[in-house]
Amino acid sequence: MLGSLNQPRGAAGLDREATEAIKKARLHQRVSTIIFFESNGGQSQSKADAALPEIKAAVGGPETHLAELDTVLEGLLATCYYLHAERNRYRFGLRPNLNQMLVTRRGAIPAPALDERVRKTIIELFNQVSKDGPKSLDRRYFPLRSTDVPDRPQLTLVVLDFDHLASDASTHALIEQLLRASGSAGRTFKTGLLFAVPDATTAMVDAARTLLAWEDISDDTDAVGQLEESQQRTLTHNLGRARADLREAVWRAYRRVFFLTQDNRLKDLDLGHVTSSMAPSITELIVNTLVRDDEITPSVGPARLVRIWPPAMTAWPTKAVRDAFFASPALPRLLDPDAIKRTIADGVSAKLLGYAHKDSDGRLVLDRFGESLLEAEVEISDDVYLLRAADAQKLVEPPQLASLVLHPERVEVGPQQHVTFRVSGLDQYGQGYAVDTVEWSAHGCTIDAHGHLVASEAPGVYTVTARSGALHGDTHIRVVATPPEEEKTKTDGASKTIRWHGTIPPQKWMNFYTKVLSKFVSSPGLTLQVGFEVPADSEHVKANVDDIKSALRDLGLDEDATLS
Repeated sequence: MLGSLNQPRGAAGLDREATEAIKKARLHQRVSTIIFFESNGGQSQSKADAALPEIKAAVGGPETHLAELDTVLEGLLATCYYLHAERNRYRFGLRPNLNQMLVTRRGAIPAPALDERVRKTIIELFNQVSKDGPKSLDRRYFPLRSTDVPDRPQLTLVVLDFDHLASDASTHALIEQLLRASGSAGRTFKTGLLFAVPDATTAMVDAARTLLAWEDISDDTDAVGQLEESQQRTLTHNLGRARADLREAVWRAYRRVFFLTQDNRLKDLDLGHVTSSMAPSITELIVNTLVRDDEITPSVGPARLVRIWPPAMTAWPTKAVRDAFFASPALPRLLDPDAIKRTIADGVSAKLLGYAHKDSDGRLVLDRFGESLLEAEVEISDDVYLLRAADAQKLVEPPQLASLVLHPERVEVGPQQHVTFRVSGLDQYGQGYAVDTVEWSAHGCTIDAHGHLVASEAPGVYTVTARSGALHGDTHIRVVATPPEEEKTKTDGASKTIRWHGTIPPQKWMNFYTKVLSKFVSSPGLTLQVGFEVPADSEHVKANVDDIKSALRDLGLDEDATLS
């Protein structure tokens, strides 16, 4: 009778599922029998009951483990529909207890109400941030399409819906879509996205169902009015515990975080066994973990900014500097995009960076360099530029002619042969500088104002000198009795064009620029044509093409990347 009327599984069923010691002593059956008889089968008007010492005395024996008694009583209270407890006194009654009411109400909770409550709790927990937590972190909840997540230079935590599990292929496809595109355009700031993804759903839904059932009972004034005082206290306690259980279920579920790594691959980070005691909020747990792993940084020093400077860029717009930390997988993500202002202010004050703008003619004008710059004064804009120290120094001390270099050097000719010399200038920074007027001289030889020289008749070494103001440069010409067999130096002074075509290994691209192209950067006629071919991974080919087009757009270049 006790098994069939008072609990869904019965005391015997609880014993079968219990530990070996409880099962052997049949404690659930013995304890429930004692309580039943002490309470007169629930028929007594005096509310007869069994006190805990009486239960212990009744079941005690040489083979009984009384330490297991609390577990037994807890199991009976959780399953018996007519068992009541108050201050360690237990009795069976004729009225159903809260367990029976809970089971009935749980089965009547509609699915839409469950979904709504789970989502509401998820949003509440991810929005919760302590006083010292990340204030600038954006959050986007339950996106279904790429337009649900804006493309902007800001750290954004994208919380996927509870039915998008980390193990599902559809979840990975959704993440790839959100990373690849923003509406009809390619996404630029993809590394700024972090994805919080649930590992399981059942516990959240079950906890939400229990909470809604307790709330339904609590809101039913007629049902609450029929409860005894002890049951009303139990209802209040159960309601609070159900809220806590749902929150803990959400904490445990959202243990997976997806983001792009430095090699532009999607990483799945498992936070492990997560509980609410690990951090003030789920958001802060995720952020703190990624800060520890150097995937997020609260700040970046100006020296690091100099190290990551784009090689082909002399003036770097402050807006592009900030954006790089959310667009390039090679850089850590800034926790607060405005933190770059402190980096710039410190770099300018320490004379590591120059702070400049362009005038109406497009020329750089230095505003600050090596002097105090407040963080509030830093402007993030396409029209405000940073310069490295060497380039800023050039604006403090404008380039001027510092030396003359003659070409060719140490030429060897026969008597009375013709040679044309030319001169180039270098500024104090070793860069090319135009030379306006030159005076030529060559003692023992004849040379005109254009550098056309007629060699002496007598063999020997002669000095050729070019002067421009207070500067001069020298070279030498050797006159030999028998001219060399090589092709004679051309004397027509005609303009020539240097051309080269070839394939450069990727590891030598920077060396090619430094050793070959850098000396011609100031030449107005220099043109550079670039083409590349790279094998495409068939699985990610469309995403690769979209990424290339997005990058080309950012550089203001033709985005016609083709696939063949």
